[in-house]
Amino acid sequence: MGTYLKRLSLAGYRSYDNDFEKNTIDFQKLNIIIGANGAGKSNLVSFLEMISYMMTRGLRSYVSRQGGGNSLMYFGPKNTDQIRGDLLLQDLTGGKTDQYSFALELSATNQLFFAEEKMEYQDQRYSSPYVQDFGVGHFEAGVADSGDVTVRTLRGCLERLKIFHFNDTSISSRIRSSTNTADGGYLRADGGNLAGFLYRLKKNEAEYAYYQRIVRYVRMILPQFYDFVLEPDENGYISLNWVQNGAEEVFGPHQLSDGALRFIALTTLLLQPSVSAPMTIILDEPEIGLHPYAISVLAREIRMANKTSQIIVSTQSPLLLNHFTCDDIITAEYDPGRQASVLRRHTSDELKEWLNDYSLGELWEKNVLGGLPV
Repeated sequence: MGTYLKRLSLAGYRSYDNDFEKNTIDFQKLNIIIGANGAGKSNLVSFLEMISYMMTRGLRSYVSRQGGGNSLMYFGPKNTDQIRGDLLLQDLTGGKTDQYSFALELSATNQLFFAEEKMEYQDQRYSSPYVQDFGVGHFEAGVADSGDVTVRTLRGCLERLKIFHFNDTSISSRIRSSTNTADGGYLRADGGNLAGFLYRLKKNEAEYAYYQRIVRYVRMILPQFYDFVLEPDENGYISLNWVQNGAEEVFGPHQLSDGALRFIALTTLLLQPSVSAPMTIILDEPEIGLHPYAISVLAREIRMANKTSQIIVSTQSPLLLNHFTCDDIITAEYDPGRQASVLRRHTSDELKEWLNDYSLGELWEKNVLGGLPV
């Protein structure tokens, strides 16, 4: 893992108020976000998702899908003038940092435009940082259009802040649909090319060991599962077909349960080769629809993926939380006094005595960690 998200500040976005300094959180290689419904976990994830859209000229599309710019502003435009963000990216040595900051304001057409956009690159070998100001008034990120080599490097890092949603497993979902075999370069955020991605791993000799590992982990949760049957049709399209142990009949993706399909997608994402893995993998409640044992296996896969990727997980599962340490945890809570979401980290020292008698999941249920409705 070369570069990772070190720090995030946000203000004026959904449940996060306009106090920029207080809405700052440090990230580590592994981050498990807990909190009650409506506490701000998903809003934090969606803020990162918005930034990912910005890097590919997708801000207007994102804003439209969310119901317009006014729906993204803390208590609406009467209370919030700007949505602000500041991200600090750092390499593993700590010697190089990229900082990206922006402010968004509401237009007359209920879109968001840039009132400020800057980036700063600092290399400890040099006394002065490299600074780029992208100006004001534009509706898509200036960093997305720049041909500057340094800016392109930053853009590439921010593009790799990937939020994965495998929740849509309906009959008509993309994850159950066929995909072109050529669409296997990277796993899409909705798993829509899952079959094509697995086909690539299976056919590539250098990556076949990763494919075999994925199959082994799927068998741990689906004991009747033997292997995928990934055979393109005459038009080069492929479906997520599979066979059972000791059987010849080939089953299709529509014969996988929602939970089984989500687990296959999560396992493929987390156990893929490091060469294609995102810089940062962001998961919003990945435990949905999973059996308790599957959640335990998922936790193991998260730790394996964390060797090469930064991981940010939002969860409602005390069972999943039990597999991590208190240093990994960020708690999102709603502060009635501020009428806003707040984020805080925990340390092993502050919970040392509690941890002698209780698991992290139990401490969460007892509200020692916070993050429960009050």
